[in-house]
Amino acid sequence: MALRLAASPLAISRSSPRIVAALRASSSTHSRVYFHASRNAAAATGKTAADVTEVYKAVPYRQPKSNQLHGSYHWDFERLLSVSLVPLFAASAMQGAHPITDSLLGVVVPFHCHVGFDAMITDYLHPGKVGDLGNKAFTWSLRGITLLALYGCYEFNATDIGLTELVKKAWTA
Repeated sequence: MALRLAASPLAISRSSPRIVAALRASSSTHSRVYFHASRNAAAATGKTAADVTEVYKAVPYRQPKSNQLHGSYHWDFERLLSVSLVPLFAASAMQGAHPITDSLLGVVVPFHCHVGFDAMITDYLHPGKVGDLGNKAFTWSLRGITLLALYGCYEFNATDIGLTELVKKAWTA
């Protein structure tokens, strides 16, 4: 972790004499000096400050090219999925179990979950953090799980009591 000290007169006056000397020797009026907290530990192990600084360098990450389909249209699709859940849940609550609402819920809810988890993978498990192979593994795992969830909802609605009746029984249990 880097500790930033501004090269201002106030910072210089409150620092130890060794830091003050380093600040005065290496700073200009508007620059900042960076100190690494582990330099003393590095000196004890025989490493230089450059070896320690190498650990703190950021991993290079390529920004993906902009794409209209994955940009605003994707955002509109996410909002449409979220907004469509409100009348679907309301219709299921008022009308009870019906094959059409159960089928729509069996499609919209897994896609809604897929979009949310895909946003998590995009934000927190990007190629700069987990590598290209790791990112692709997470993405394809999510796609496979979404397909299994869609198939499971279809089977549950087609051969069993349906999603709405399941929720009703679980709610009153």
